[in-house]
Amino acid sequence: MKKSVLLAAVLMLSGCLYAGDWSEELLGPRKDVFAAAQGHWISYYAQEPELTKSELVNEKNYHLNQSMSSPRGYSVLNNKIYRKDVYREVAVRPNKNGFLSSASIPYKFSVKDKFDLLGEVSINGERYRLVASDMPEYVFLINDRGEFYHKMGQIRSGFVILMDPDYLARPDDLKLVNVVSAKTNQSKPVQGFDVKYDGVNLDRLWFTYYEFNDGNATDGRFKKLSFPNKPGLIEINGVGIRVLNASDDKIDYMVVKE
Repeated sequence: MKKSVLLAAVLMLSGCLYAGDWSEELLGPRKDVFAAAQGHWISYYAQEPELTKSELVNEKNYHLNQSMSSPRGYSVLNNKIYRKDVYREVAVRPNKNGFLSSASIPYKFSVKDKFDLLGEVSINGERYRLVASDMPEYVFLINDRGEFYHKMGQIRSGFVILMDPDYLARPDDLKLVNVVSAKTNQSKPVQGFDVKYDGVNLDRLWFTYYEFNDGNATDGRFKKLSFPNKPGLIEINGVGIRVLNASDDKIDYMVVKE
């Protein structure tokens, strides 16, 4: 925090293109015109992670010709389709410990630091990405190789104003490299069904069938199903089940057709 306050003070005093907070009242709309004339227009990046892949994933709790048991209240058949979205997020970090040196206060970097990318500008035909510092509105500028531009910038009205102090990277090969992270979100079931065993009543086997509908797990439909309480073949939603043994507490079975 102390480093940030000192550096911010130096930036404001050594070439501040604005007079401070009082300029908001004195300059008014002219500030935007000044920023456009003296600054570099920012093409901002989306601050939400980028969706890179979306796929449907099928998950079921059974295999053909395999003996299984389910207690009362648990799934006998569970066949669900989810949507899995993969997001990509890019930040930058120093490739080594170092600092930006100037005639004023140096800015130190650690390999443990991580910085967000806010957007990009073009300076003399070269693209520079804007790296958020820990000082509001002040940014570092790096080229596509991660090398530092020799000045920091201040964001004003959608433009970057280059500050007066010149900075040199120390060591010379200090730069910011990309850090790519991925995050996966899985939706509620978008298709499929779930069948739970409800025990024995009136000498019949009872099941609750739930079908997922239109990608909304709360929008499906329930129905009760029953079959005679005896070993043999039953069929639920096209899936053939051989009942091996059943009581009010649990059912032993085998899926023989799907």
